[in-house]
Amino acid sequence: MPIRRGFFGGFVSQAPDATANAVTNFNQDRATFNATVSWNLYPTTVYFDYSTSSTFASYSTATYGSTVSAQSSSVYVNVTGLSVGTTYYVRVRAVNQAGTTISGSVSFTTWSLKTYLNTTAGSFSLSVPSITPTGGSAIAPVIYEMLIYGGGGGANYAGGGGGGYRIFASHTSSVAGTQNITGTVGAGGGGGNGGAGTGGAGTGGTSSITVGGSTWSATGGGPGNHPGNPCSPSGTGGASGSGDNTSKGGGSNTYGYYYQCNPYNCNPYACNPYQCNPYCCGGVDKNGNCLGWCYETCYQTCYQTCYNTCCDANVYAGGGGGGTDSAGSNASGTTSQVGGNGGNGGGAYGLRGGNGGGGRGTQGIGSNGSTSGSGPIVGTGGQGWFNAGVAGGVTFKYYGP
Repeated sequence: MPIRRGFFGGFVSQAPDATANAVTNFNQDRATFNATVSWNLYPTTVYFDYSTSSTFASYSTATYGSTVSAQSSSVYVNVTGLSVGTTYYVRVRAVNQAGTTISGSVSFTTWSLKTYLNTTAGSFSLSVPSITPTGGSAIAPVIYEMLIYGGGGGANYAGGGGGGYRIFASHTSSVAGTQNITGTVGAGGGGGNGGAGTGGAGTGGTSSITVGGSTWSATGGGPGNHPGNPCSPSGTGGASGSGDNTSKGGGSNTYGYYYQCNPYNCNPYACNPYQCNPYCCGGVDKNGNCLGWCYETCYQTCYQTCYNTCCDANVYAGGGGGGTDSAGSNASGTTSQVGGNGGNGGGAYGLRGGNGGGGRGTQGIGSNGSTSGSGPIVGTGGQGWFNAGVAGGVTFKYYGP
């Protein structure tokens, strides 16, 4: 037969009933704890215990703000200060004068930090989640560590420039609730068409990101120009795009290849072949007269001396793209006949910055610039020798399930 506790005046003195319901409206640091409680005729106080241990070896407690005085009452508390990406267990303790009831537990895992990375030219859109706490208003999401690179410039002879960058540590959206983050990744500038004295290299495209009505952008790198007349150099490598911090910007205008002198200024008649001592190379007649005089040795000597000493080529490459950990560097000059290498790009947030493109000499093509730091590459710069620039990039972080 059932056991009756504290029978008095025809009523059974009974501890409350309590059931922990699913946790709702949780994100990276807050949640709503829910329960159903019956008072069983005695005013009841409700406590929510929560712990990272399923055995509740240690736990924190949140108290429901009112006393329960009805059957099957739905109660909740909004809890803040939770840890990111952590599994919690929640139980209910309901207490009245007849006793204490401890429910079974439910569990949930808070949101972790996600990274969005896009280096494909074109538009993009990403849904960033938010929550609305019970009894409260929708929360505006925060976008963290935004880093934007423009596309690298294209190249003629000179290396293309690195893309520009723009960066914000974090931004709270002006719009509350779940929303789309939109923007564009800038395409690399088109390469030159390869003909002597021609142009055609393009500027890198602009990358952008829009959060809650606010837009930020990063311009692309400039094109690497053709040097014009090789003997009268006027071309430059592509400049880097603009960024927020000019002290950490990319390397700026560096030269494409050029000749140190104009070979056509050499005078092939610097020596007079008719003043050279000729020699008889056609035999003689019966009277001892020469039938043919030769001047070839003299001509050859004059031409070779002039051209071999007059002309040489030097090469520089495009500048490196900007970053925040370090500035992009300019490429240095190299020995003749070999293309110069692109400069390093600066990094940020564990990402590698953009890089300059390689120049081109008369016998060799310089390599694309190296990148500094570790992690994924965002927005590399232009390339050398008529190649198109590389697309820019957009990356940011947000909290989500």
